[in-house]
Amino acid sequence: MKHFAPDAVELGWNYFKQGDCETALKRFQMAIRHDPDFAPAYFGAAYVCSAEGKLDDAIKYYRETLKRETLYVYTYANLGYALLQEGKFPEALQMLDKALEIDPTCGVAHLSYANYYAYKRDWKNAEQSVNKAMKYGQKIHPELREMLEKHGVKLAEN
Repeated sequence: MKHFAPDAVELGWNYFKQGDCETALKRFQMAIRHDPDFAPAYFGAAYVCSAEGKLDDAIKYYRETLKRETLYVYTYANLGYALLQEGKFPEALQMLDKALEIDPTCGVAHLSYANYYAYKRDWKNAEQSVNKAMKYGQKIHPELREMLEKHGVKLAEN
């Protein structure tokens, strides 16, 4: 059954792109059943859970992904962001640092750091991180942009 896992993951991403998170998650879970060692299935499930705000489940699936694949930068970056949202700062920062160790141009990790620094009201570091995030292709949510600008953060133009 292992050979069906990649197709199930592909279907999961197709459903996710169509906005059908419920079916997407079912396809990723089906892929896990077909091949319990297939990291992309766990990552897909984690991503869907994150998108739906189910952070405990997302964190669980990201951790399962890392048991099977330790070099995919977005597993660390996304796990770091989910942990930040849960207020688990030390581990979150460890994950973001690992993402940046793997790929210093990981815009997702830089954007998560910008959010962290904004939360800490460390506007200087927030400015550095958000500008790196934008440099590496990240879009800045209007609410974050407004908050940063309100506190004197200068955003570089892309």
